[in-house]
Amino acid sequence: MHSFVTKVTLVWFIVISVGCSQDTSVQLPEGILSKDQMVEVISDLQLLDAAQKSVSIDAKTQERMRDTSYVIVFNKYGTTATQFDSSLRTYARNPLILSEIMEEVAKSINTFK
Repeated sequence: MHSFVTKVTLVWFIVISVGCSQDTSVQLPEGILSKDQMVEVISDLQLLDAAQKSVSIDAKTQERMRDTSYVIVFNKYGTTATQFDSSLRTYARNPLILSEIMEEVAKSINTFK
């Protein structure tokens, strides 16, 4: 879980470099989070990461806090790290949809400014 931000950043750059030429009406496999759920989960995780980075504590404590916070977010949305990771991988294979999700995440986070 500690490499979540790295994964999201990498996926985002892949989306940009691949281009967005795919159909957004893709049938999702069972157990994959919806686009709206992904927006909510990623938004919460990004906000938590930003908040934790703004606090001056040692790296080991930050890592434990982040892992605990991720579990709390996953529980809030009735999902698990495994289901979220599978969903993220599924959307990564559909760059247009992932791009839409990330745009909604950005809008959601910007409402807190």
